Amino acid sequence: PDLSLRTIAQEDFARMEVLGQFNMGFIIARLGEDLYILDQHACDEKFRFEALQRSTTMHTQPLVVPKDLELEAPDELVVEENLAIFRANGFELRVDPEAPPTKRVKLAALPYSKSTVFGPGDVHEMLCLLRESPGQHVQP
Repeated sequence: PDLSLRTIAQEDFARMEVLGQFNMGFIIARLGEDLYILDQHACDEKFRFEALQRSTTMHTQPLVVPKDLELEAPDELVVEENLAIFRANGFELRVDPEAPPTKRVKLAALPYSKSTVFGPGDVHEMLCLLRESPGQHVQP
C-alpha cells in the first residue's frame, strides 16, 4: 500500500491503543492495523501549545502616534495582501498608497496578552512567515 497518502486527524490519537514506550521518549501505538512511533516530548509540546492558544486572549493597544515600519517595497505588498491576517493577530496596520515606497505602512496598534506586548519585530517575523506560506494564517 502507498503509505505516503496516509494522514492522521487529531481525533485519531484518542482512538490509538498504546502498546508501550521505549528509549524514555517514544510511545508505540496502534490504530487499526497501523503502528505508530510518537515522539512523547513533541506530543506534549503540541498539547501544551494548543492549550495555551485556547486560553490566551489577545487584546489590541492603539498607539498614540502610528509608527513608521520602513519596510522594503516587496514587504509592503505582502502587508497589503495580508492585512486581514495581521488584524486577526491584533496588529492594526495603515497603508498609504500615496506615500513613497518604504514609507507606506504604519503600525497603528499592537496586540498584547497578559504581560506580553508584541512589537514591530513581530510584524517582521510575520512577514517572513507570510512570504514562506502566502495566504496562510500565521502567528508571531
